[in-house]
Amino acid sequence: MKKKPEKYNPKADVNTIGRSRTLSSYWNWELGTEEFVFKHLHAAKKRPASIYIHFGVKGRRSLGSWVFRFNVDTGENERLHIPFLRNSQGQFEVIGTDNGCMAIRYSCISHPSNLIVWNPNTDQVTRIPDPMQHHCCICASTYAFLYFPDSVGYVWINIYKKKILDSLSWLTSYSSVTGHWDSNFSCPPYVQGVDSRYVVNHGIVYWLNWNNHAQTSPQCIVHFSIFTNQFGFILIPVEARAMIQRLLICEGCLYYAAVHAKSDSYRWLIWKIEKGNQGYSWELSSQFRGHGSAESPEYLTHDYLITVKDTSQPTRGTQFTITKLDTKNQQRRTLKVVEFPLSTYIKSLNLNFNTIVPV
Repeated sequence: MKKKPEKYNPKADVNTIGRSRTLSSYWNWELGTEEFVFKHLHAAKKRPASIYIHFGVKGRRSLGSWVFRFNVDTGENERLHIPFLRNSQGQFEVIGTDNGCMAIRYSCISHPSNLIVWNPNTDQVTRIPDPMQHHCCICASTYAFLYFPDSVGYVWINIYKKKILDSLSWLTSYSSVTGHWDSNFSCPPYVQGVDSRYVVNHGIVYWLNWNNHAQTSPQCIVHFSIFTNQFGFILIPVEARAMIQRLLICEGCLYYAAVHAKSDSYRWLIWKIEKGNQGYSWELSSQFRGHGSAESPEYLTHDYLITVKDTSQPTRGTQFTITKLDTKNQQRRTLKVVEFPLSTYIKSLNLNFNTIVPV
């Protein structure tokens, strides 16, 4: 009779857990239970996160793209091997990440559009039918991906147009619990799609929205709840609007970062957004001044901010610098400098944690 362990440690890293699951059938079952998965997930979110950057080669070389994972604490990085094959006409895009899993949309000659959920730590893959195959192929179709809070169930959101000249967009959602797409309904007039740099917090998706495409700065923040299937929006104060902006999540709170740039300097303003009885309040949380071109903020804690900046030079190919900025004493430290010999750009950038959450 196998002896049951008195206590298991959810703080072990993903690689240790993967090796431990091969010890016996009991350990394989024990480390895959919902109780242990949740404990490990909560412990993983207390560690330094990772930034997943999808790089692409400028031009028509669709195969020239890859995904790197960077540790925001140490700057260590590794290249991820995407779990599908692509031909010369194939391409893929990272829709988003949540709970350590990555949502990807890819296409090739025989399969015009595919959706998958992939955990790069366990190499588990689940394929989802893409509703785009039943829509107008030339109409805009945008996606978002998120998990239910404290659950292993996830949701895909697809906002699309039935016809290219339609003024209204439609929303359909896929739940891993039901296993099919449902909740097909029209969106409010101010919702035309999901911005690719959306953020997720407690079952709500937030993204920046431009009411008029001629505007150079967003006018509001749109939010959608997967519990009530309702939209809403948060107006951005005039003093907070800027040409470069980003939504961030820090310890369950929503933040809005904006940069006001001049020819040789810039100033970051980070606002905390809270919901009260009288609506949403905006409080200036921190600010930072710098020289040169501005960085893009990607990860925020109470102590520091992780930024990514294109520091390329014409004669040296492409170069990106990942920096850790101390928001209290205004000090900065370079974590990693990534160099490529080709003309490269960032296709998408997402924050994630190393977990064993199943897909």
